[in-house]
Amino acid sequence: MSTVQEIKAAIDTLSPAERAELERLLRESQAPLDPEVDSPELEAELLKAIDGPYTPYSSEEFREIGEEIIREHRKK
Repeated sequence: MSTVQEIKAAIDTLSPAERAELERLLRESQAPLDPEVDSPELEAELLKAIDGPYTPYSSEEFREIGEEIIREHRKK
């Protein structure tokens, strides 16, 4: 495989389990980002976070999350 198109075509043939394994291997092969060191990778991740479809949690959502954690903790 030498072109991006060939690689994409090969990935499209993978099963969900094989894709998950590939994603895990790719994540593990990258060094973790160090927020104390400026790098192009850190900048890219920060820009993705800014541009992402994310919204802050409301106080009601935080309350629901906390209550769910408490329920799960009490089950143990």
